[in-house]
Amino acid sequence: MAENFIEKRKANWKRLEELIDQARTVRGLRQLSTEEVRELGRSYRRAASDLAIARVESRDQRLVNYLNNLVIRAHGLIYRVENKGLRAIFDFYWYDFPAVFRRTFRYTLATFLIFAAISVCSFVATWRNDDFADFAYVSPQTVFQIKAHQRWWESLNKEAPVGAAAIMANNIGVSLKVFAFSIVPVLGTIDVLRPSALQFGAINALILKYGMTRTLWSFVIGHGVLEFSAIFIAGGAGLLIGMALLVPGERTRREALIERGALAIRLLVGCIPLLVIAGCIEGFISPLPVHQAYKFGVAGATAIGLIAYLLKAERQDSATP
Repeated sequence: MAENFIEKRKANWKRLEELIDQARTVRGLRQLSTEEVRELGRSYRRAASDLAIARVESRDQRLVNYLNNLVIRAHGLIYRVENKGLRAIFDFYWYDFPAVFRRTFRYTLATFLIFAAISVCSFVATWRNDDFADFAYVSPQTVFQIKAHQRWWESLNKEAPVGAAAIMANNIGVSLKVFAFSIVPVLGTIDVLRPSALQFGAINALILKYGMTRTLWSFVIGHGVLEFSAIFIAGGAGLLIGMALLVPGERTRREALIERGALAIRLLVGCIPLLVIAGCIEGFISPLPVHQAYKFGVAGATAIGLIAYLLKAERQDSATP
């Protein structure tokens, strides 16, 4: 058993040793490329699994000692705590979050498509019959205000600081809820997005029918870009964990959950500044009685800035496991 076991696994052990030696510098993991850091994580998990097998099935104590030492070295390198202070926070938001977003983009896209599909159905149903708005969580008062062309959102401008704080807290709460429910793949995402998506589709149908499209969207568009993006990213983070449990791939469910769970937490933490900025815009800028062009300009600027940020070139000399 020992000879076959060693023959099959020794290439991975050797490669893990090479990566550890390469990273044993002052710069640590920053010495490795993105793909090398990911390879280091995979090789470490395989070596840890091999160590567990060797302890149970092998009588070769030298092999057990070798693997134990190798795993300890890799573990210390990957999980050591570096005291970087504010630099670590900057590195995360400037480099790590955009990279993780691009790597997991399909989950964010899936969340968006679920929201869009429900919204389109609600839009069509409300366009055909206003009464559907009641089913879509739009209150009769709101329907009346839309038909009467009343701008109910302008009251936010009277208490902007308090309103902004409340909006931030609410949006962060919504994102956490979308994240938590999305851990139940697809079904949980549909369930948590359904009320907001139905309401979104119904309100858009009503404002289009009764001529308030530009008026309402001039309020929503400024903060909507960042707000909706953050909520979809949070939903994608939840889906990431859910799919790790449902379809772990070649890894065990535990390994998939650890790996994707770390990515999901990064995504969720990365959403917080987006929601804070969106809350400030919604509380201070969106309700202002200024020309609509200014608010659409804010939306355009945030959209361009967000796209440039999330698609920015990845740092070549640093990555996270």
